[in-house]
Amino acid sequence: MALKKGGRLLGRGLAFAGVAAAGYVFGITGEPLAAQPQPGLPGTPAAPPAPLPTGGAVRPNAPGQPAPEPDRRVVGYIYGNVPITREELGDFLIARGGHEKLELLCNKKIIETEAARRGVTATAVEVRAGLEEDLRGLGINLKDFEKHVLPKYNKSLYEWVEDVIKPKLLLSKMCKDRVKVTDDDIRKEFENRYGERRQAKIICWSKEDLRAAQTQWDVARKGDAEFDSVAKMQADPNLAAACGLVKPIGRHSDGEDDTVVKTLYSMKVGEISGIIEVKAGLMCIKCVAVVPPEAGKALDDKMKSALHRELYEKRMTAEIPKFFQELKAAAQPNLLLKGPPSAAEFREGVNQIINQAGGVPPGAAPKP
Repeated sequence: MALKKGGRLLGRGLAFAGVAAAGYVFGITGEPLAAQPQPGLPGTPAAPPAPLPTGGAVRPNAPGQPAPEPDRRVVGYIYGNVPITREELGDFLIARGGHEKLELLCNKKIIETEAARRGVTATAVEVRAGLEEDLRGLGINLKDFEKHVLPKYNKSLYEWVEDVIKPKLLLSKMCKDRVKVTDDDIRKEFENRYGERRQAKIICWSKEDLRAAQTQWDVARKGDAEFDSVAKMQADPNLAAACGLVKPIGRHSDGEDDTVVKTLYSMKVGEISGIIEVKAGLMCIKCVAVVPPEAGKALDDKMKSALHRELYEKRMTAEIPKFFQELKAAAQPNLLLKGPPSAAEFREGVNQIINQAGGVPPGAAPKP
């Protein structure tokens, strides 16, 4: 059973931060990937073995698949004419942590490729509006956003725009036909927020604790004091602290287990249910009050518009990850970087340096 806590604005702000970071910045939780040594430039002498490995093993190219061409663009010179190439810079950065960005880049490219195929774009005006919407959702200004929020995700403002806002905009546009909000949905949401609701206390157990649940339920049903005493002993600290009291539950409560809602609305005030099985485990419910409809609330055009917008955004937020997983499955990404250098690879690289210098590897006996 979902328990709703805190003010609606704060809740939306916290939800925004979590969804934006975990829902749109795809690939952050993927398996770490690492750098790869690239072939040398054509026409140059073969380089000696790399003194330190720059990455893990790479899968061989598929039959008939040409090897990737190295990047010949130059980013700097030493001694006036010795070039430092983008390829070298890439290998250098990848080996020092940049490999972790590969999956993010792959996922971002999947989104952009599909958007281009559909003729979907994100304009500068839309990106700016998206950033301002994020700031409103958190209730802070841009300066505080950069100072307090972005560091938590180890991102710059540029990265937030490129890795969060733009993908979100593109995915939202591609998903718009998949999200619908009907007049009946709006009516149910209005009733759920402002109509008659039920106040309840609950006690929860895990499914493995059936015997203990039966014993405690037999005590709880004897009276109010006994119920509260048992409710204070349950595992969930928030429920225990409130003697099992939860926020009023509407008849169409989104996120609540249907069994909970049906059971609660079939009870009279003061009644205690039997032990029921729900998605989260086992539960008993006590109906403690009927909350009357909130005075002064009407389902007028302004209210309908506000509820439509909130429901649409909520459903869009839930739909985007599903849609992206479909795109990813169709794209069949094949990431060739296998991971950072292993301990064995690192030791081998160190030994190469020492052997080339005629030295003795650490821990080895000196040659006679």
